Amino acid sequence: MDETYVTHCRKGRFIKDHPGKKRGTCASRAGLSDEKVCIFTAVQRLGKCIARSFNVSKPSIKNVEDFCQSVANKSYVWTDGLQSYTKVLCEKKCTNKVLNTYSKYDAVNHLNNVNSFHSMIKEQYRYYRGVSSKYINRYNALFTLQKEYQGMDSQEFLLLIMKRLRGQASYFFIRQIRKEDLFKFAIT
Repeated sequence: MDETYVTHCRKGRFIKDHPGKKRGTCASRAGLSDEKVCIFTAVQRLGKCIARSFNVSKPSIKNVEDFCQSVANKSYVWTDGLQSYTKVLCEKKCTNKVLNTYSKYDAVNHLNNVNSFHSMIKEQYRYYRGVSSKYINRYNALFTLQKEYQGMDSQEFLLLIMKRLRGQASYFFIRQIRKEDLFKFAIT
């Protein structure tokens, strides 16, 4: 688990008495500030991943708690040493290995998977020349799908997406509305 930061962007919105910026412009202040949106990321070794945004600047314990709801109890977690992770991971009885320098990396213990995911996110941001911050979690979902299905054959990718959608979507015909009273189910 790790977090990455992207510049807060109001792309597509006009704000009165606020000077506009060119797309992809850097933040005016270096380091963490209220101009940076925090994206929490977690990547499993087999490719599954999660990316969510909750706030700007440094994450709070509440943000980490919200993010860690998707982490299974008694997991083995590698982090960069952010103190907000410690309390939450202890409550979930997770083993937390802190890797705050590259000298602690070895063949098994490293943050390379999550750092690779961060690189992919930043590359997409450069391609889009910034993303409006109000849609950032929608883009995070897109980045997650791209990471999970990366390097897959197009037919296999299509089958997996269809399978995933089948569990989520419900389809019906107009003639079913006439025969069955589907609207009563929607109201209750």
